[in-house]
Amino acid sequence: MSRTRFVKGTYTKVSQNGHSMYSNESIISNAVKWVSEVGEKLGISYGAPANPPPTEIKAKCVVHFRSKDGWKGEDYGFDWMRIGETSVFGDTNYEDIVAKQYTDSTHTTPVTDINAYNGSFQKSPTLYSNLGRVYGVYNIPWKKKADGTVEKYYCSWVSLYPSQIKNSRTQKRESSNFKNTKALLSLNIEVDEEPDTLKFKTNKFFRISPIDITAKSKGKHTLKDFVTIECLEEFATDQVIEVIATKKNAAGAEVSEVAGRLKVWANHNPRRKKTKFLIIELKTNISGIPGSEIKGNSTGQKELFENYLRQALIEATVETEIVDMSGDIHFQPNGRYVAGGQIAAYYSSGSHTPAGFISLQEYVYSELKKILKSKKITETKYDNHYIAVYLPEPGGSVDASGNINGLNGYSSGKFVVLFPTKNDQTAAHEFLHSFELPHSFTNSEADNKAEYTYEYAKTENIMDYSHHIPQNRFNLWKWQWMIANNNVK
Repeated sequence: MSRTRFVKGTYTKVSQNGHSMYSNESIISNAVKWVSEVGEKLGISYGAPANPPPTEIKAKCVVHFRSKDGWKGEDYGFDWMRIGETSVFGDTNYEDIVAKQYTDSTHTTPVTDINAYNGSFQKSPTLYSNLGRVYGVYNIPWKKKADGTVEKYYCSWVSLYPSQIKNSRTQKRESSNFKNTKALLSLNIEVDEEPDTLKFKTNKFFRISPIDITAKSKGKHTLKDFVTIECLEEFATDQVIEVIATKKNAAGAEVSEVAGRLKVWANHNPRRKKTKFLIIELKTNISGIPGSEIKGNSTGQKELFENYLRQALIEATVETEIVDMSGDIHFQPNGRYVAGGQIAAYYSSGSHTPAGFISLQEYVYSELKKILKSKKITETKYDNHYIAVYLPEPGGSVDASGNINGLNGYSSGKFVVLFPTKNDQTAAHEFLHSFELPHSFTNSEADNKAEYTYEYAKTENIMDYSHHIPQNRFNLWKWQWMIANNNVK
């Protein structure tokens, strides 16, 4: 099939993550004026032609990669296209829940509120198809659905830190001291025609154990916690770990075909981000009763949001300060930050916002600066940190009638505020908002960073509100890794 395209004007192609062209014959470019090629960082290179990406899993067996049994977001980042294999929460076929959120059941007006989640969702085949390309999608020609169409194979993704990095001074490799350098994974295998061998293809960047997969008889096999993949060194381009099936054909020749693919996110130095966090444990006494002081509790929080952020290759350095506001008039009954016996920590824009209002987080930070100065410590010490204020007493936002609407937490620029009703994911959820990640149920019409939209409370994603039902949240998707990593400062 041939195609000719005429454009009466300027024709521009823009690709966010690279642009590749393949041809079995020639690629010819002609221009009446000039041809310009610029490689901003690495110049222009030439070499042997590369093969186009494969489009099929031809082996008569398929190997799917899954997280270790009971994985809760620790040890490594992992993402896969859910296809409803189990009854575990979150393992819902994404084809059914990748959707648009509308204001009502007529599905005519998309929701444009970034926090809305109780609209009417309609699944979107277009979004689902686009999502498939994020993972990497292949046809399985020998495997058919009930309607006769060919089933798809979606690659899983893992993010790992390198166990060794090159010393910039000596140019020798040394221990990186990173966590999250190994991934223990499970395999789901379906065999239609038993291969003679089924094994991992070696890759210099990884130590894979075991190499051989012995469960290769016809049928389905679930190998829980089967393979350990250790990242040995850093790499600047995404890697692919392949499972190869070999079998002799009718002529007695050995034929090798790919049976499964696992993609590993590039983890070189520019991708690995380091950022600083400050935890402020606030001490208050909003009742005004002597001896009723109470301090915000951040026990265990540091380790939790560190774990979640590492999925996106973000390393956190965390410090803690205690700020005593128990005698501050603004935290006394009828004070600026007290309403109805609760902390009035957040005011949305509107006429009910007090004149000259200073947000709670900004006020607390200004008081911390005074404390630092009194100790002869540079008061700007934490200016380049992301800051979490842990409140000891309940509260929330104040509506136009002066009523408190309870919150677990909220994000405002580099600040995150956490209430005692928080759960283990609240801090990471709010910090990820600071890194420009939207809610999982938010439409692109509300936030252009919402590349995909999922039905509310159907996923275990940290940016969902699944705690409402309640279910734990612990993972980030690969497309979210990219946004968070690109926007952390």
